[in-house]
Amino acid sequence: MNTRAILVTAVILAFIAGFMSAELIVQHGNTGNKYTVVEASNIKVIPIEDREYYPVVIEKINNANVSIHIVMFEMKWYGNPDKDTHKVSALGRALVAAEKRGVDVKIILDDGKGYGFENPQMVEWAQNWKAYFESHHIQVKFDWSNQTTHDKLVIIDHKIVIVGSTNWSTSALDYNHEADAIIESKEVAQQYENYFNSLWNVY
Repeated sequence: MNTRAILVTAVILAFIAGFMSAELIVQHGNTGNKYTVVEASNIKVIPIEDREYYPVVIEKINNANVSIHIVMFEMKWYGNPDKDTHKVSALGRALVAAEKRGVDVKIILDDGKGYGFENPQMVEWAQNWKAYFESHHIQVKFDWSNQTTHDKLVIIDHKIVIVGSTNWSTSALDYNHEADAIIESKEVAQQYENYFNSLWNVY
């Protein structure tokens, strides 16, 4: 394991340890903050960085059997995904293939508007993806135009969570420094499913 991977692993382990410590604080009533702490012996955390994201995520999508629920800030459009060769288009095709084999695929996208600011390119990308996915029987919802949904979250089969900094764009997948984690845990996945549903049910 290289130095960078060791550092990422250490940060994630410290993050988890912090959650465990936070649980004691909540139990003793020393904070007014409300949040959910998940502590289970079977949690597996896999740090992924930079170019590791795409091959891992598309493999997880291709192996999904039950559900794929996504909340994504930016999903860049590069043209007809059925013809385009960019990795984002390949992810889109993989989601369509998952739907065709009976997987429940639902997607929440930022609509490109928020807090009085509008990004015309993001608006167009989101609308194009919505039209494409809906033509393949995949439900897509946008957030409200008065807020920004900055998540980069993928939940698969109620047991796998992929969360971190990576948008679905060529910049993020091929060039940027990005840090994410795969969390394999039914308990953690359920918490993120609850979060996903809290958004899905109001949009």
